[in-house]
Amino acid sequence: MALVSELLRRVPNVADGIEMDSPKHLGWLMLTGLGIGATIGAGIFAMPGIIAGKAGPAGILSFLITGLIVLVVAICYEKFSRHMPHGVSAYSYVYNSIGELVAWVVAFGLFMEYSFGAAAVAIAWSVYLQTAAGYTFPPSLSFLSGPTMKINPAIAEGLPGHSEFVFGINVVAMGVVAVITLILMYGGVSKSAKINFALVILKMVLLTVFLCAGLPHVNPANWQPFMPKGFEGVLEGAAVAVFPYVGFDALYTFARESKTQKDTTIGTFLCVGIVALLYVAVMAVATGLAPCFFDGDPMKPNPLFVGSEAAAPLAKLLGAVGETWTAKLIACGAVLGIFNVLLVLCMGGPRIFRNMSEDGLLPPIFKKSHLGNPTFGILLNGILVAAFAGFMPFGEIADMMVLGTLIAFIFVCLGAWRNKLVNPLLAIVGMVGCAVLASKLNPLVLTTYAITCPIGLIIYAVYGYKNSRLRKIAAVADANTP
Repeated sequence: MALVSELLRRVPNVADGIEMDSPKHLGWLMLTGLGIGATIGAGIFAMPGIIAGKAGPAGILSFLITGLIVLVVAICYEKFSRHMPHGVSAYSYVYNSIGELVAWVVAFGLFMEYSFGAAAVAIAWSVYLQTAAGYTFPPSLSFLSGPTMKINPAIAEGLPGHSEFVFGINVVAMGVVAVITLILMYGGVSKSAKINFALVILKMVLLTVFLCAGLPHVNPANWQPFMPKGFEGVLEGAAVAVFPYVGFDALYTFARESKTQKDTTIGTFLCVGIVALLYVAVMAVATGLAPCFFDGDPMKPNPLFVGSEAAAPLAKLLGAVGETWTAKLIACGAVLGIFNVLLVLCMGGPRIFRNMSEDGLLPPIFKKSHLGNPTFGILLNGILVAAFAGFMPFGEIADMMVLGTLIAFIFVCLGAWRNKLVNPLLAIVGMVGCAVLASKLNPLVLTTYAITCPIGLIIYAVYGYKNSRLRKIAAVADANTP
């Protein structure tokens, strides 16, 4: 029982003994920009096609369902940020409410999910760049998603098909990760946030252009049948839609750098609201431009909605209805938009490791910062992301990010309930909603998580357990007890 008590020891909601060197420089506008920057990018430029392939036009409902669940989780996050303003993201909140071991699992899982997600975004960026610039690399230097990006002729006829595997190294994806890492290490948080905000504004303009250009070509007949795969397809689409929303968690890795609590609160709900509205609008127009399935048959997918997340569906859909110039503009915009997402994702993970280092669960080198950025964590993150992006096929890598995020969301809701920060019913809705979405993910995602999670537990057993700040405080207290 003593061991269990140690593994579930909880950090107080006051930052006693922690060196707080984070600058308070992010207002609600910048925080909203960071949250939107991590969500609107690969998700809104590419995911509508994937979700439409699962849910059909009812992908609109998929985005709404996921948005409502994320809103419930957002309320729990916001309450926690008031409860412990020195904390960052799910790690701190779970450490405070449930215990050290669970917090470690959540933190390590989130870091890996950020790494997988950033790698997926880097691969997508490399393909969008080639699409926008009109150039191609030899297969050995591009490694386009493992399987080639060419659509099999069988799919083009509306039938299932397969792709040819091509081995190589995605040098473009590795290169953009290297550039992002250098920007973060030497540019500092303030400059990074300003770059992010400028790119967010640009993406909003481009999405407005897509909506205005696509709306006149919308054919309501393409929305029939609305749910070709039934509600099961809607839920599968909702599970995948978690990926576009995960930037919301990234926002809270910056909560400690917020000027005021009010800024954090405003940033949270503006981010979720704006993102949900844009996703629904884009999904409605995208599915109205072309039928998701031929003859309403789920076994006959439209090739415009087939392919990996890097297949640029918005650009292809506009091109198919004759908006060639606008399609090219959207492709160019996706290059900048996805760069923006990659920037924010690579900023988030290292901040979780910084907090873990402050709690003694990782070596002190992880909390050393330069201009507000934890440099060693950013360097390590850059190496991992570059390796994933350069040598792993795109395939299911984007989905790898989703499970760890959903698990973190579940524990944040549970912790908010345990700490009596929210109504129990609200917490239960959040937990059940996230659990249902997790059950709809590709089984490969569960397998990958089952492999990476034990690695994190080994690191905790070797270093974190012995060097935990709370454990040392307890040991000193016991030694001084008569």
